[in-house]
Amino acid sequence: MSSLYRYLMNSVLLSQRYLPPMLIFFGVLAVGTASDNGPLQSSYAFGVLVMLVCSTWLTVAIVNHENPTQRQITLVTVGDSLRVLAVTIAVVVTWCVPLLLFGLICPIVTGDHEVTIGDLVIGAVAQLASAMIGIAIGVLCSRLLIRRIGIAMLTAATLILLMMVRRISPVSALMKVLSDEKSAATNAVPTTLLAVVCLAVLTAAVLVARTISDRRE
Repeated sequence: MSSLYRYLMNSVLLSQRYLPPMLIFFGVLAVGTASDNGPLQSSYAFGVLVMLVCSTWLTVAIVNHENPTQRQITLVTVGDSLRVLAVTIAVVVTWCVPLLLFGLICPIVTGDHEVTIGDLVIGAVAQLASAMIGIAIGVLCSRLLIRRIGIAMLTAATLILLMMVRRISPVSALMKVLSDEKSAATNAVPTTLLAVVCLAVLTAAVLVARTISDRRE
């Protein structure tokens, strides 16, 4: 498992496909939170939205970075497509960590906020939950399921827009919780529950992608 992780991490690092979504994240968040003096959790609500978009992009880039021949070699070597996909997701999460850290620190540096440990924890959990939904969308829109890039981009954009619909989206619910200007203690339970829902969505997306890709390959 560790050798597969190192191989995929080095391969992604050399491909440099992680750069565009990460640079977009840094730039948009820095501009979007500049001179903000409201509640810190409200600034994190904006970070949740940016994380959703950029983690989706990052996932597609990383899952697709191997060409079909390289992927077949990896699958034969490892012998388990679920393990390959799980480790690939672990690599994506690793690249999301600097985004999460920047998302926590940037509003504090660029704005004027009262900072508490509770706010930081809520912000971290919310951004991680949003990243899980972004990863789920990215997996479903990757070459594993959709081989035409135009259709994949349109599908990803549609799913991201659906995540803005309050009644069906944990991401929209997270943004609403963060924007309600309540204390971190009050928001802890709903944020945690929504993060669990996001983890369940990611797990389901991985299993669906694995099942369909196995039938094709």
